[in-house]
Amino acid sequence: MAGPTLWTWRHLRSPAVISWSPPTLPGVRSGPLYLRHGGTGRRGVLLMHGILSTGDVFGADFEALTRSRRLLVPDLLGFGRSLDPGRTSFPPVAHLDAIDECLDTAAPETERWTVGAHSMGAAVALRWAVRHPDRVERVICWGAPVQRSPEAARAAMSGSLMLRLFALDTRWARWACRANCRHRSLAGWLSAITEPSLPVPVARAASLHTWPAFRDAVQDLILGTDWSGLIAELNGRGVGVHFVWGDGDTTHDRAEARSLVDRSPLVSIRVIPGAGHRLPLTHPRSCLGDLTT
Repeated sequence: MAGPTLWTWRHLRSPAVISWSPPTLPGVRSGPLYLRHGGTGRRGVLLMHGILSTGDVFGADFEALTRSRRLLVPDLLGFGRSLDPGRTSFPPVAHLDAIDECLDTAAPETERWTVGAHSMGAAVALRWAVRHPDRVERVICWGAPVQRSPEAARAAMSGSLMLRLFALDTRWARWACRANCRHRSLAGWLSAITEPSLPVPVARAASLHTWPAFRDAVQDLILGTDWSGLIAELNGRGVGVHFVWGDGDTTHDRAEARSLVDRSPLVSIRVIPGAGHRLPLTHPRSCLGDLTT
């Protein structure tokens, strides 16, 4: 009984479990993506999740945005309910094209977007803002894995056993993903058991991906993102970027993050004391404030 008791104790005390509420907005398929959406207007908020996740990390608190603007929360291409088992490649341009098609179908009347993104989603959000600077008011990045180089990003990931196995050890990761695809429901429950700090629906969604989607997300969006180059392009086009990290978040290089502010007057940083990496789950109201101020 010690195991279940410990799991329950950790689960009920977790900030993510305490703070997150399940989303209630209706979901539909829009082009290649599944999304939740609500609200109306020419101004909108587009939210993008991180790796091994879905749009459900943006729970019910974020739905307050629908009172004054359009809200779209997609599952990114290859993840969650946007799973695409037949696709063998997920380059960044495929993610951008999928978002374009989704927005053109679901919200053609919305002209200007505030984009909020968590973790890996920040790499997609910044690229989409570079593609559409005339449509983006600003970009909010929570827990962006900013590093100065692919080598630095790889070194940062190697500090975690799980990341070494699933992101850096290709043979193990490929085998694990194939097993995950064959037994997706079981894998989801195993994820929930091994991650008591997460809400069960969020933890179970970690199984909703394929090996190509995961592989390309790691290589192109986490290891392969030129953060300073993207910031420079957005600075030249007048698009502001606001980075938010918890002071316990170890996924980014703090010196490199600070240098982005020094290079651009349109970049700002906020650090949340006592917080970690999963800010949309643990601090949804604070994240909501980033989107509305």
